[in-house]
Amino acid sequence: MIQFNSRKAYYKHPFGAIKKNTDLFLRIKITGDRPVISASLFFINDENGNVIRTEGKLEGEVLYEFSLQIDQIGLYFYYFEVIYQDNSLDVTPHNQLTVYSDDFSTPQWLKTGVMYQIFPDRFARSDRYGAPPQNKNYSLRNDWGGLPQDQPDEDGIVQNNDFFGGNLRGILEKLDYLKDLGVTVIYLNPIFEAYSNHRYDTADYKKIDPMLGTEDDFILLCGEAKIRGIRIILDGVFNHTGSDSLYFNKSGRYPELGAYQSKESPYYKWYHFIEFPDSYDAWWGIDTLPNVNEMEPSFLDYIIRSEDSVIKHWLRCGASGFRLDVADELPDGFLETLRTAVKEIKPDGAVIGEVWEDASNKISYSLRRKYFLGNQLDTVMNYPLKNAVIVYLVHRKDGLELEQVINSIWENYPKPAFQTLMNILGTHDTPRILTVLSENSKDEDYTRQRLFLAFLIISFMPGIPCIYYGDERGMKGGKDPFNRMCFLSEDGDPSILRFFRRLFTFRRKIDGLEDQSFRPGWAEGGFYSFRREGKTGRLVIATNVGDQDYSLNLDLNENEVLQDFLISGSVSFEKQDVFRIKENSGIVVYIKHRAE
Repeated sequence: MIQFNSRKAYYKHPFGAIKKNTDLFLRIKITGDRPVISASLFFINDENGNVIRTEGKLEGEVLYEFSLQIDQIGLYFYYFEVIYQDNSLDVTPHNQLTVYSDDFSTPQWLKTGVMYQIFPDRFARSDRYGAPPQNKNYSLRNDWGGLPQDQPDEDGIVQNNDFFGGNLRGILEKLDYLKDLGVTVIYLNPIFEAYSNHRYDTADYKKIDPMLGTEDDFILLCGEAKIRGIRIILDGVFNHTGSDSLYFNKSGRYPELGAYQSKESPYYKWYHFIEFPDSYDAWWGIDTLPNVNEMEPSFLDYIIRSEDSVIKHWLRCGASGFRLDVADELPDGFLETLRTAVKEIKPDGAVIGEVWEDASNKISYSLRRKYFLGNQLDTVMNYPLKNAVIVYLVHRKDGLELEQVINSIWENYPKPAFQTLMNILGTHDTPRILTVLSENSKDEDYTRQRLFLAFLIISFMPGIPCIYYGDERGMKGGKDPFNRMCFLSEDGDPSILRFFRRLFTFRRKIDGLEDQSFRPGWAEGGFYSFRREGKTGRLVIATNVGDQDYSLNLDLNENEVLQDFLISGSVSFEKQDVFRIKENSGIVVYIKHRAE
């Protein structure tokens, strides 16, 4: 029998994904009494099927060691094969290895701080900006905080054309509130001109939606945010446009000739018409969202390559990067060109992908994606963590299951991507996290405590925790559009806001958090824990959602001192360096090295 564990240094070093040309060491242990003829290691290049075979070197009676370098970036799968003297054969399951570029680096500012996601129409409305009348069918609501329209019209279409009037000036006026909360990055859902209130149907990539403000307002927002230590990242929706847009112009609202109107339009090649003009490729078949041909040269020039391209223009206006909508549907060449352009304008600019699965091995439309080889995405939205935390807190309450998901991400993702993950619990695409956590809950206090534990976990994982606007005040809501309600700054649950302020104040006190490594802890039943370790100290994070108490032993050594701790729920001292954690409770402990 072959023994091998890719997550233990005894069997594999270095851990996890590696840079190309890294010296890689692997070891297997053979158990049983069958004499061995040979032990081999096979590495398979997932892209072309090429196989690298390496013979093991016998060390002692039962150990075989393998050393090699892989000089091409890519996704690899490897396994061991042992042939015995009796002609029997043992083969291990396949393991994944991501080999990435040796110059892959990601923005330092995504390794710490706090991100805050804003749905612009519903966050804040300033009277200092008055939107001009719009040349489209829409309603401007005067009942801030009312229920969004969710019913289809007489044609069976949900128009998403009711606006509450949130604007950029409103966000500007909330910057001090966000700074006080601890926010260092604002992620804005689309702000470019569009027909709908969600603005994922872009009408003009180079124009701020007049309902929100002007380009000068955006420049001012970025400047004032920068003064407060806050960056702005934008939503890049480049897989499709709106049908009612400057480029497609199906409704004829724009003076320029659109692709729908004529094959002579400068934008005609952007789209794929099955039968001109009424039959065309559209995102998920939604005819108001015609797909674009991302690799069409004129589209690449307009969005990325030209001197005043969309990407370059908004970076120069003050944006610090882009979150890419439906990254799975953007071609490799498009992503590579976009990342190059972002880094040319802003070397520390961010490119974050919307990917809902493990981004290291994602297959999309029958193609293996190459997000994490060093030339496409910096990092992704951490949906696997979000989903696993919800399952842990609400459904199966299995700490070991949560650990397996997190350890898989830790192993599969390149370190630069893992350190900058956008750690989410809710977004504009999902029900509000407090609503999700209310399922199978005993009462509101129990649900609130689940929320605190969820943020304890994601706030100390490598990467940056992201608050969906209003979650810090206990906003609730189900599916779209009720997860996109208006932010009510005077309402909400004050105990939740106090917790967030306490949490992020504690987080800011930790020296060198962005450089601390991740280490699994102990998981059993409803208990889950992990560690962060650095040069000046370490963190221990533990949560318990089971119905029995668990003890957390800090194992302090003589060179360590317990600096501080943050408790949520019912946690008590059991003895000097041991905490007892009761049901639905958790703790973060900050341990520092003693000064020499």
